[in-house]
Amino acid sequence: MAALTEQMKELVKSGRCLVATAGKDGWPNVGPKGSVIVLDDSTLAFGEVTGRQTYKNLQENPKAAIAVMDYEQRVGYRFVGPVELETEGPLFERFAQRFAEMKLPRPAAAVKVKVEAIYDLGIKNPGGRIA
Repeated sequence: MAALTEQMKELVKSGRCLVATAGKDGWPNVGPKGSVIVLDDSTLAFGEVTGRQTYKNLQENPKAAIAVMDYEQRVGYRFVGPVELETEGPLFERFAQRFAEMKLPRPAAAVKVKVEAIYDLGIKNPGGRIA
């Protein structure tokens, strides 16, 4: 497992994340996910609210990449790893409550991403693996 630094965690908290997936056919999909949170040093999670293409892809191919970028500072990261879909339990209920407070539909699932690799998206080492 790769470990997130404090800087990475703060950037994720900014809510400027994009999640990339691919289905069994390999066709890519990317979408914004403002609900991404840090669970621990090597796990991110988000609520999958629409239950459409991202969710379908994760069911077929349980891997994802989460990208986050601070364009002003020219700092960013891509976190890659396998996912676990949870449709009940404490994490799912955490997202369900959060979405209800924002007047959003109940999520289709809570998605946990175990970060196995981290890539630099910043200007100093673009695309380079750093963990």
